[in-house]
Amino acid sequence: MKAPRRIEIPSFPKNKRVAVTTSFDDGHTHDRRIVGAFNEWGLKGTFNLNSGLLRREGTPSPDGARSYLDASEVADLYRGHEVAIHTATHPHLPRLDASQIALEVLEDRKALEDLVGYPVRGMAYPYGTYDQRTIDLLRSLGIVYCRTCENAEPCFPPKDPLAWPATAHQYAAGPSVPERFQHLYDNSRRGGVFFIWGHGFEFHDRNDWEALERIYRPLSGKPDVWYCTNIELCDYEDARKRLVIAANRRTAFNPSGLAITILVDGVVMEVPPGATRSLISSENT
Repeated sequence: MKAPRRIEIPSFPKNKRVAVTTSFDDGHTHDRRIVGAFNEWGLKGTFNLNSGLLRREGTPSPDGARSYLDASEVADLYRGHEVAIHTATHPHLPRLDASQIALEVLEDRKALEDLVGYPVRGMAYPYGTYDQRTIDLLRSLGIVYCRTCENAEPCFPPKDPLAWPATAHQYAAGPSVPERFQHLYDNSRRGGVFFIWGHGFEFHDRNDWEALERIYRPLSGKPDVWYCTNIELCDYEDARKRLVIAANRRTAFNPSGLAITILVDGVVMEVPPGATRSLISSENT
């Protein structure tokens, strides 16, 4: 049996062409409407919370202009999405010394992990402010990525995952988010990550909750789009880079904990986590 001629490792699972991911900051009660809509439409969000500002009454917070959620709501509300760090109290990190930065990040991380029951590894910078000193410290604390308030195209993979720009803010001026997405999606030769960020309070402050559907629903329901959280995207990128293709192109070894999609002479295959898979088939005889 002959080895395959070419083995490719697509960017996304199941050979999806585009990945859509989103990010929302602060943890206000407005997130309830966002999560409800995303669950209905099949979208996924990463929600960056300030644990030190959450209510601790043990009952859901009343809705308000910028009312923070109660800690007791977090696990159930964000189930199926990602909870990430936004520091405990939302300071400008470059204005703090190293010990205060570490406390803000680690206290937030520990508190959120206590609420959701899994390791919290991603983050968004409060106010979008950061410097190289902050990046270096966060890396030493085990933070996998940190979203900025900057925008870039393409936005992924970033040069430094601790200075990760998005595609656009949700209220980006012309072209709008749906227009930008359609431009990417309609070009069958293009792919990549479409990453939108914002705040729930923006819909409230603008008295524009119709924008939630106007902006986000057009992104949903596409069969060749992977809808993922920020950490899922980062984890898959890391795992696909670790995949080992034998020099003789007869086997592939996946040392990661995620199934990785490959294309073997154009045929979609998966290499299970921790497994070595033969790439020889009867078609190659």
